[in-house]
Amino acid sequence: MNKASGQESLQDLLDLVVEGAADIVGFQVAAISLVRSSGDLEIVAIGGHPDATAQLMGRRTSRESIEAEFAVAEHWGSLRFIPAAMLPTTAPAGWVASEWEEQVIGDPEAWDPEDTLLAPFYDPAGEMIGMISVDLPLSAKRPTQVQQGVLEVFANQAGIAINSFRQRQTLAEQVRLAGTVQNLARISQGILEPSRVVEAIVDPIRTGMECLGLWVRAFSNEDAATTESLAAYSLHGLERTPREMVDIARRMGEYCWSQQVAAVIRDGVARPSGVLEESELQAVTDFLEPTGAGSLLLAPIGAGTECLGHMVLTRSTDAPAWSEAERVAALEIGRDVGRSIVNARLFELERRMTAELRRADRAKTTLFSTISHELKNPLASIMGHLELLKEDPTGDPAWSLKVMERNTHRLQGLVDDLLTLAKVSDPDRPLVRERVDMVALVQDAVDMFLPRAAQANVTITVQAPPQAPCAWGSSEELARLVDNLISNAVKYTTDGGAVTVQLRTVGDRVELVCSDQGIGISRADQRSLFTEFFRSTNPDALEVPGTGLGLSIVQRIVSRHQGSVAVDSELGRGTSFTVLLPTG
Repeated sequence: MNKASGQESLQDLLDLVVEGAADIVGFQVAAISLVRSSGDLEIVAIGGHPDATAQLMGRRTSRESIEAEFAVAEHWGSLRFIPAAMLPTTAPAGWVASEWEEQVIGDPEAWDPEDTLLAPFYDPAGEMIGMISVDLPLSAKRPTQVQQGVLEVFANQAGIAINSFRQRQTLAEQVRLAGTVQNLARISQGILEPSRVVEAIVDPIRTGMECLGLWVRAFSNEDAATTESLAAYSLHGLERTPREMVDIARRMGEYCWSQQVAAVIRDGVARPSGVLEESELQAVTDFLEPTGAGSLLLAPIGAGTECLGHMVLTRSTDAPAWSEAERVAALEIGRDVGRSIVNARLFELERRMTAELRRADRAKTTLFSTISHELKNPLASIMGHLELLKEDPTGDPAWSLKVMERNTHRLQGLVDDLLTLAKVSDPDRPLVRERVDMVALVQDAVDMFLPRAAQANVTITVQAPPQAPCAWGSSEELARLVDNLISNAVKYTTDGGAVTVQLRTVGDRVELVCSDQGIGISRADQRSLFTEFFRSTNPDALEVPGTGLGLSIVQRIVSRHQGSVAVDSELGRGTSFTVLLPTG
């Protein structure tokens, strides 16, 4: 038996034991059965008569049937002998060699082919892990006490050898899993992009956990759909996981994270109980069947109280069941990966915030530079004419005063636009909404700009339905929006041109269209049209005074009202702005 204890292969060990039991104890057939995860006993090794192997190998006997036999058995030390007359009707049929000769009826020591002799063996905790069964003694009689003692020794030594083998397996498994956990922690912690974390861990998990297939999914946020999550697969023949499976796995992952457990599905049973509904379990079973998977292990990925995703590992039908150590290791991997994903997301957020701060800083610098430039020109003009009046009071004061007045108005307009832009750009400034008569706002703006339009020989036409559409928003801000659009249309429309303002209701929106027959805007300029201080590259447009803030203010006001603004223009053919606002 020392030789058996040193065998590297469990199957070699079992074959050695049954051959020894058959030969030394003196039976035509000896078999070893091991307890499976379901509780059934399966014959895994047969010694003695070669014909017995083909008929008995792989046969399973239910735990209930074995317990029924034990209940009526005679106790021969640690052995259990069930005479043919006492054998339960539920006991499976045995095997009898064709050359077996019936014994003399009436001999009390004669062996009946239906007699059963079992030698159970146990783990250190006292749980039965298997048994040796022998049949058809070479002497055709029940075994002597010496034979019984030898069989007990074989059973005891078989239990010791198998337990030793399993302990070595457990130790090797622990070393393997510890290495896998450490390796994955090292890999995942060194990556600062969430998508790369998910992709990088697939192959190490599959290798370290010895699985057939693997799905890893990390969700972007609590409401992330399938297309909004990071997924990686390691299963041949699978291109995309159905949405139903993603939803089921997500619910399982959230449940497992809340309980800090890993879930296992095997032989149509899901553990822990309550992790799946019956319909969900059936759907998962149907999904796995064509992949060749016989069992599934799901471990949640998370950090703190939040479940960030899940790992789903599968094994083939003939692979070992998931051990407790593997379930614990998978859960620990989920924790490590969860922490890495959180760190990667924080780094990504920090990187975005840094980029945004840099953009904001550049925008601030540009803003200061632009404002300084816009203020400097009119101020320089005013200062110049003041110097002229000081040097030559008898000159032309009317001309200087007119220039200074014009530049003062320009400065006042710039300051007004800057104050308005600051107000409509403030995210903390509340928007006080009311029903706003858009026809009245348009008419007020038209009345304001009619004198300027008349000077430029430009006509302004308003087209509105009999029932005036009302917008839902700030009357002050919407009035500024209308003023800016009509003011621009009049300014950039050439002599003899026309400006048209149309109002109508489109669904739950008020549509305002302001069109002109002016100089138009190039496609290149349209891309920057709503940027602060942007002035057209068209020389004709640059001749028209302006601050470059009007359309930026329009865009900010539209955004505050959850509306939209679009431009349609071609050089030399005019421009049309379309604004959609919520109705009141």
